[in-house]
Amino acid sequence: MELIVRTAKGLTIKIRNFERHDIRRVMEIEEESFLDGDAGLYLELYEEWRAGFLVAEKDDEVIGFVVLVLTPEGEGRVFALAVDSRYKGRGMGRALLKTAFYTLRKRRIGYVRLEVRVSNYIAQSLYRSMGFMDIGFIPFYYKDGEGAIVMRKVL
Repeated sequence: MELIVRTAKGLTIKIRNFERHDIRRVMEIEEESFLDGDAGLYLELYEEWRAGFLVAEKDDEVIGFVVLVLTPEGEGRVFALAVDSRYKGRGMGRALLKTAFYTLRKRRIGYVRLEVRVSNYIAQSLYRSMGFMDIGFIPFYYKDGEGAIVMRKVL
């Protein structure tokens, strides 16, 4: 898949499927965003469901990504979503999520869920604005001990 998207904030980006050579840049963005993944895990998730790993590009540079997984319960899960700090607040996260929802709907998935840091108010606001509802809390979810809010959306 490859889409040219203009974000609500006027940024034109390309959203496409992840390729193995993108891993270095994905890990740079991942570390900057304080996520808990590692390259091995991301590559394993890519092998499990290639269509569920998308990247956003601007001028041939990866500037964001989203990783989806399918749960045993038949739901979609946003495993990771991150945007290069230089592009935060410009509609990238929303564009990646909309593309992720499209990917899940093509698989006839009815729900998507995610976990978000309690302290990440900006992400929580984005998710709520896109129809996610709080459905739970997991204490000590992240490696640093921070808890996570569990959110879910009907597709």
